[in-house]
Amino acid sequence: MAVYRGNFLYTPALGQLKVVERGWLITENGLVRSLTQRQPASAGPLTADFGDALVLPAFTDLHLHAPQLPNMGLGYSEGLDGWLERYTYPVEHRYADPGYAHQLNAALISQLRCYGSLHAVIMGSTSAAAAADLLEQYRRSGMWAYVGKMNSDYPGYGVQNEQTAPSIAETVQLAHRYGGPGRVRYAISPEFVPCCSDELMAALGQLARETGLPVHSHMSEGESDLQLVRRRFPREGYYAGVYARFGLMGSGPSVMAHCLTSPEEEIALLKQHGSFVAHCPVCSLDLAGSGLPPIRRYLNEGIPVGLGSDIAGGHTLNMMQVIVAAVQISKLVVQQKPQLSPLSEVEALYLATKGGGAFFGRVGSFEPGYSFDALVIDDRDLGQLSPLHLSPAQRLERFLYCGDDRHISRRYCAGRELTAL
Repeated sequence: MAVYRGNFLYTPALGQLKVVERGWLITENGLVRSLTQRQPASAGPLTADFGDALVLPAFTDLHLHAPQLPNMGLGYSEGLDGWLERYTYPVEHRYADPGYAHQLNAALISQLRCYGSLHAVIMGSTSAAAAADLLEQYRRSGMWAYVGKMNSDYPGYGVQNEQTAPSIAETVQLAHRYGGPGRVRYAISPEFVPCCSDELMAALGQLARETGLPVHSHMSEGESDLQLVRRRFPREGYYAGVYARFGLMGSGPSVMAHCLTSPEEEIALLKQHGSFVAHCPVCSLDLAGSGLPPIRRYLNEGIPVGLGSDIAGGHTLNMMQVIVAAVQISKLVVQQKPQLSPLSEVEALYLATKGGGAFFGRVGSFEPGYSFDALVIDDRDLGQLSPLHLSPAQRLERFLYCGDDRHISRRYCAGRELTAL
């Protein structure tokens, strides 16, 4: 049993912020047992007193690309097609070098830890060895992750990144090797419909049915890729219909990034299958696709939503910036669709914690039975921005807008404090 005291803030439901000032949180075997305002009679000696710091649930980054770390902040004036050709694929091909991939994987895990994204859903390149290396490094990190080798055997954008048979064989091997229980597991990761052959998608769908492993991919990222899907699959005419046809939706859990231009039929299938939408607001601003994501609509439909950095479609791993961008872009959506309401900061925090964390299970909250995955926020040097005495909720808001990784003083995952890698 471990006992902690501090200012605990979390979002038990969308739009609800729970604040327990100078509360007592008790964990057992890395899980939250209770959080109370008064010291429980059963509480033992303090494990840690966080003083006046804020304590938040750790963040979940629901969509990012491991080999794209070097491309952050580059090429956003190119548009999606040019960006893929000139930046994405050349860097991902370098990921086949084991030494390069190992170094890049270590840097990625370190940066995610720094920013408090202790849960991540990560797409690799087509290199099976690089994906295995990332999985092994994650296992040693103490953090949570779903990692997959990217499958991409069809020249939808003029590049055939791999051959079909080896792609299937390597994926099956990785899925069986890393598909067991634990905080680090494999995710079946077709790049997206325009870059996957029918044979490959059918094999991956069969693997999803056999193993129950999640599927991680992209959906309706813009008008150009949607047109490719319509031309190749006129019967379905949209991403979700193709994925469902091949068993890549409905066979198990799935997370689909972007969903900027999803038609009504696609929204219905997302809802039907309980698929997660990975909202990547920074990418939507950086690459400027053909639409703005109607996240409020998805939430109103009961579709689970989380936030993704989508590096390097987005320029930062800083989840605080992603949270703020989600709020800001929702205000732009309302200008086009006034029937929808913008997101509040508390709602965006929910998406970055419990909302996206639900993809991993009971993470992202301080409710009983949830994994104690926490960030301790020392925001004292932000006090100079305002002479007023702020409430914990106001301090949280200011941290999201003005803070960075330097204000995260301690990190906990499954009850264990993480030290620098």
